[in-house]
Amino acid sequence: MEGETGVKYTDGDLPVASILQSSLDMFATASGAPAETEEDPELKAATEALEALRGGACVTQASTELGPSPFAANVTAVCWAARSFEEALSIVATADRKLCLLDGAKVLATFEDLASPPLSLDVAVAEEEGAQEVLVTTMGGETLVLGLHPPGVAGGGYPASETSGHWVFELRQRFKDHQKQVTSCCFAPASGRQSTYFMTISRDHTAHFYWRTGNSEFSHLGSCSFVGEVTACCWLDGRTAVLAARNDHELHYLEMPSLGEAAEVKEAQRTNLNALGDSVVSFAVLALTASPDGTRVAACTDRSRVILLQARSARQLRNFYGAAVGEYDMPSVAFSLDGCFLYVSSSLPQPARQEENEVKALCGQLAVFEVRSGQMVLQLPCHEKAVRCFHRHPYSEMLVTGSFDKTVKFWS
Repeated sequence: MEGETGVKYTDGDLPVASILQSSLDMFATASGAPAETEEDPELKAATEALEALRGGACVTQASTELGPSPFAANVTAVCWAARSFEEALSIVATADRKLCLLDGAKVLATFEDLASPPLSLDVAVAEEEGAQEVLVTTMGGETLVLGLHPPGVAGGGYPASETSGHWVFELRQRFKDHQKQVTSCCFAPASGRQSTYFMTISRDHTAHFYWRTGNSEFSHLGSCSFVGEVTACCWLDGRTAVLAARNDHELHYLEMPSLGEAAEVKEAQRTNLNALGDSVVSFAVLALTASPDGTRVAACTDRSRVILLQARSARQLRNFYGAAVGEYDMPSVAFSLDGCFLYVSSSLPQPARQEENEVKALCGQLAVFEVRSGQMVLQLPCHEKAVRCFHRHPYSEMLVTGSFDKTVKFWS
């Protein structure tokens, strides 16, 4: 095919059903923009904005910050808890129903008051000076809001302590609105001193939304039901949520009410995920993320394909190939701080058996794509087993990864 077309095709671990579509996309990219680009001024402007994304920085190597020793159970979620560029605090959730606050390899605090294994984490700045809020969802359908207090800040804490000379987790609220495991959660970007909204999604086909109105506690705002399992979510801005579900060919944009408005979550619009505009469902979106400026959304599918869309539009700006993502994977996806690169977790097939003296293959990898060109610029071998989760540092170009090999590692 390369000999006949003169186009260099990127080799990747792609399902057979995706090879033809992938090749057509690569051929179209190498041959130049399609004719309709000239007839669509908005698409042309969006494409020109992509072409202007030059330079930038991305993660390229293991950090000098060493990770902790392997945990006793699988790592199920990781999230940075850093409050500044210099801090490297992170929270790790493990399948034995524990949370650990890490500073590199050092454990600063733990939390074990979980009824079932945790599945996802998120962290937001709290209103108290120096404190943060932690969102935890579990396999049993629970959602917990925790306070994370630094040394010197008085508070409850877990376990209960009369001293304030160390970090402590404080249980603030519990919710049990889902009927099945809650697979993901995220705080909305804060418009002031603290986040006003958060959302959770579950395999019970629903998404739930929470807000606070005046006091420090969250209350249930509303919910939305879908035909299939809600598989991915992200925030486009402080009030706009984006969701995807199985057996659904559209992305859903939902608007949160402002303070003082009626407590109702409204669907603002739906956008088609199919480039041809049809209603065929040929893939599922397993992870979503918005660009730092909120103009683009990346959708990671179960066909080893990541679609870059113009926000609030069905316009497909790029297709990224090379990250191995299958139907039963749980990928993560994130933009770099400057929006010039895209990180995607990639899981290579594991050998059926490992010889005693054989060098262990790093099956858990991160694929790094240049957004402007759509090309994969780096494959970063990370773990012996699949990468279960990763998170980008909120203030610096660093990543923390967690794996089914029970380890956590840092990258810079």
